[in-house]
Amino acid sequence: MMATPGSERLWRTVAVLALAVGIGFAVAPTRLGRLFGLPPGAMTGAATLGWRLFAVRNLVVGGAALRGSDAARRAILPVQLLDQAVFVHAGVTRSVPRPTALLAMATSGLIIAICLAARGDRQGT
Repeated sequence: MMATPGSERLWRTVAVLALAVGIGFAVAPTRLGRLFGLPPGAMTGAATLGWRLFAVRNLVVGGAALRGSDAARRAILPVQLLDQAVFVHAGVTRSVPRPTALLAMATSGLIIAICLAARGDRQGT
């Protein structure tokens, strides 16, 4: 698919957001977790592993999307929709503090909105 200059900028924005979150959780999961509202001590070994796996996924997909991979760009929206379900569940069940779930949903929601705008621009709508 041929991207318009506008959609290319939007896809690059999505990729950079994914990479930023991925780098943050790969390098400093406890610190980024605190920025997302996790209380000190909430990052157990299992939680750190989970966030780092999340980071690896973001780094792989974000990096491929930044390089222009259509497959990676197509994968971002369904992945973010699944993330939304996970974040809603985490908030409802109080697996994480509600502010953490809401901030994660907002971040993912921003990525979803940009993806939809990029797809619409690519299709000329």
